[in-house]
Amino acid sequence: MRRKDREIKNIDDIFSVIRQCKTIHIAMVDDGKPYAVALNFGFDRIGDTLLLYLHSAFEGRKMDILKKNPNVYFQMDCNHAPAPGSPGNPCSFSWDFDSVMGSGQAAFLSEPSQKEHALNRILQCVGDLEEEFTFPEKMLENTCVWQIASNDFTGKRHR
Repeated sequence: MRRKDREIKNIDDIFSVIRQCKTIHIAMVDDGKPYAVALNFGFDRIGDTLLLYLHSAFEGRKMDILKKNPNVYFQMDCNHAPAPGSPGNPCSFSWDFDSVMGSGQAAFLSEPSQKEHALNRILQCVGDLEEEFTFPEKMLENTCVWQIASNDFTGKRHR
């Protein structure tokens, strides 16, 4: 990170940012070209490991890419606000934010209990919920659920 003064160094603070974010951008490489998508997500913290959970259809460009190359880069940001500058120094205008970015590998979940846990974490993150849901077996069969495990992530704050 070039701007070390903006780095979030405390792992608890990084996870605090993750809890506030609602959308994640997943970047992949498709035959040498970048491809990125924005998705809702859920997560778990296991020690200093971040487990991200995502869901999608079983088919499509994203799935084709991940099956060929499961390596991904992710980025999320939140707490956006304009940072006013001054007319005498137009370059002082800026944007405040908190962000987390990192890399990992996508792995598809197949066990119904794993899928149900991941889908609950997604709903809890997106909806700011604490309750857990039970999903019909057929729904779990028809939903592609995947996770990204990462120990390679950083946080950044601009204020």
